[in-house]
Amino acid sequence: MLRTDGTRWVKASGTPINLKGTNLGNWLVQEFWMMGQGGNGVHDQCTLEAELTDRFGYEEKERLMKVFHDSWITERDWDQLKAFGFNVVRLPFLWSVIEDEQNPKTLREDAWHYLDWAIAEAKERDMYVILDLHGAHGGQTPNDHTGCSGQNQYWTNAEYQDRTKWLWEQVATRYKDEPVVAAYDPLNEPWGSTAEDMKTRVLELYDTIRAIDENHIIMLHSHYGSIDVYGDPATAGLTNVAFELHPYPGLFGDRPNDSHYDIHRDWLRCGESGTGGVCEWNTRLTNLDTPMLMGEFQPWQSAGLELGGKLGRATYDTYAQYGWASTSWSYKLVSIAGGQGEGTWGMVTNVPNTELDVGVGQIVKASTWDCNGWDSTFAEACADQPGTISPKGEGSKTYYIIIKTGANAGSIPDVTYDNISLVNTVTDEDLIVNGDFEDGFTGWTTVAISGETANDFYFAQAGKLPTGGTGAALHIGRPAGVDGEINSAIYQAVTLEAGQEYVFNGVFRGNNSTNTWAEIYLIEEEPIAGVDVIDDQGRVDFTTASAEEIEALFASYGTVEYDVHEGLAHWLVTDEHNDVFDYPDRPTNLVLTEGDESNGLTWDSVAGEGITYKVYRSTSPAGDRTVLAEDLTVTTYTDADLLGGETYYYSVSAVSASGESYRSEPVNTELQYVVIPARIEAESYADMLGIVVEACTDVGGGQNAGWFDGGDWIEYQIHVPEAGDYTIDYRVASQDGSTGFELLLNGTQIDTKAITPTGGWQAWSTVSSTISLPVGNHTLRFNMLGGGGWNMNWFEISAD
Repeated sequence: MLRTDGTRWVKASGTPINLKGTNLGNWLVQEFWMMGQGGNGVHDQCTLEAELTDRFGYEEKERLMKVFHDSWITERDWDQLKAFGFNVVRLPFLWSVIEDEQNPKTLREDAWHYLDWAIAEAKERDMYVILDLHGAHGGQTPNDHTGCSGQNQYWTNAEYQDRTKWLWEQVATRYKDEPVVAAYDPLNEPWGSTAEDMKTRVLELYDTIRAIDENHIIMLHSHYGSIDVYGDPATAGLTNVAFELHPYPGLFGDRPNDSHYDIHRDWLRCGESGTGGVCEWNTRLTNLDTPMLMGEFQPWQSAGLELGGKLGRATYDTYAQYGWASTSWSYKLVSIAGGQGEGTWGMVTNVPNTELDVGVGQIVKASTWDCNGWDSTFAEACADQPGTISPKGEGSKTYYIIIKTGANAGSIPDVTYDNISLVNTVTDEDLIVNGDFEDGFTGWTTVAISGETANDFYFAQAGKLPTGGTGAALHIGRPAGVDGEINSAIYQAVTLEAGQEYVFNGVFRGNNSTNTWAEIYLIEEEPIAGVDVIDDQGRVDFTTASAEEIEALFASYGTVEYDVHEGLAHWLVTDEHNDVFDYPDRPTNLVLTEGDESNGLTWDSVAGEGITYKVYRSTSPAGDRTVLAEDLTVTTYTDADLLGGETYYYSVSAVSASGESYRSEPVNTELQYVVIPARIEAESYADMLGIVVEACTDVGGGQNAGWFDGGDWIEYQIHVPEAGDYTIDYRVASQDGSTGFELLLNGTQIDTKAITPTGGWQAWSTVSSTISLPVGNHTLRFNMLGGGGWNMNWFEISAD
């Protein structure tokens, strides 16, 4: 029986054990994106089971779901898990795996079949199992991974809470003496309410389990990455507990313009300061004398097979270094097209499907789940790339090119497209009308699927146009005041000749999008308002397919040939040195010589073989860095591409065959004062202490400053040409409200503001004051007063 000892997971003997494994996602609670199915209203396990029951009856629904459960994970999967070198699996399950959905607080006849079988398979291979209630009654979040999307009723329904306690009583009674069970995870991602509500319900389940089982470790789940609400477990009288975190650096809109390498290096090697990332968490856990489960993480997706494999090994090894248990998300993913590409969310997926009509269906895809701030050609799209298009059959046929873009509720798309073409390789004819958007809306039709996006067909904002584009571009954003999920498409008809070949090209860019998808389809059906566009090649329509067809699909998951991530298969078990973070030292003594027409840089050389240098420039301390030069073999550089009125920030990195160093300490030209009236973006500060800049989902996207704590400050340089009273508008967001800040002008307070709750960290509101400003150059400082958190996107000073 495993237990905790300080910050370690240990065996009964007290010997530390490093638990390394993965999640068996989509097995005992379905997530449709993990098996490439869904559509026509069937989008999660609840809607699937309802549809099957309505069409075939309850008993047949149960039989079909059993076929699925018997097929998704089989003995070959347990053998493959062992081949990856794993000794633990986290086992997500839905409440209805145990409780009879037709008879509350009654065990199903086969209640323990799959959990018992998983424990037996694990035991045979010297592995452990973490039992994870992924979907509680009513859903503990609105997301589909609870089995039923859009519910989130667990927090307000006393019956659901009571039945969840009953369920854990049954689990604890069944497995209280089972040493293969490493831990109980009472509620996966319990984020549908406040941190305080989460604590109440999790500790309620802790007490329920402890009344029966005093032996097993119980997980205390974080609330969106925060464990503060629990305080010190020992002081609270909690025994044999571990915290749980689900870190996904670089995904879901995090650091959209940085590479996989930079993001995971910062997380696993603690950033430029040496105190961030995992180092910060190690300090916190050491102070609390409590261990950690990294319950979900994903470092290899879209990173390429070799780099992805190395990052995966480095992640597991780093967590083990601190004694943390770790289970990635996720083991298996099946798609219609199959194949690993640049790396999928699954460690195994199905081999590429060669029977598909190549070039028809979904032909291009990127999303913030697949890559960060993409800026690429369609041929290099991170999730799906177009192949050669060659229609089958005879004669001509009409298809529709469809560009579909959308974003989840609370998120915002910021996607641009340009130079779209579909060219006949024989005649060189381009079938796309106005693919460069120089003629605005001409040639395209818009259709709303769920909510409407804001479409600009003649977009020309610098810094957001895709590389390789020319002139105007198509921009997809979120309309002001629209809060829910948005999903819409533009399309046009094209006529293709059977037997001829066509090549599809274009460029697109994700900018600062968060929780956003960008997909392009070539299909035969014209889009219809309110109906999602899907690639139905190889997809089973659960609303019309026969029971035999559905059974065949479910059974195929047990026999489909696997495409195993070759990078992970090698790097997770090899004794070979992993050089992924053997990067050089950062350059030092960067010196800037500022001139009227150019700026000169010099720095000290870095020791190492084959060292070259990169020079970066930005126009604010936290702004996006542009690579000015790379592959430099000398330690000097002259920047002659200057614009008047800008403050430039420079840094330099060293590059070896193994990787790129951290950037040098930055240097900057003389600070330029912003002339008032003006709107000043929060990230364009002159100096700060303790501030974090992050992606912003407010109108216009970009970045916001936040994580303000008492004693933090942020400064701006302004020039006031005319003394007088001015209106200052602050664009702020706060989930719970804050005591806010005081505003200082050259050290003297001129305003103070408390921040009322806006409903979320990215729910934005504008508050105003009147301030008096004298003529001249001034330093404007926001001093944080503490007491609750808040974010700032921008502030604007205008004539009163």
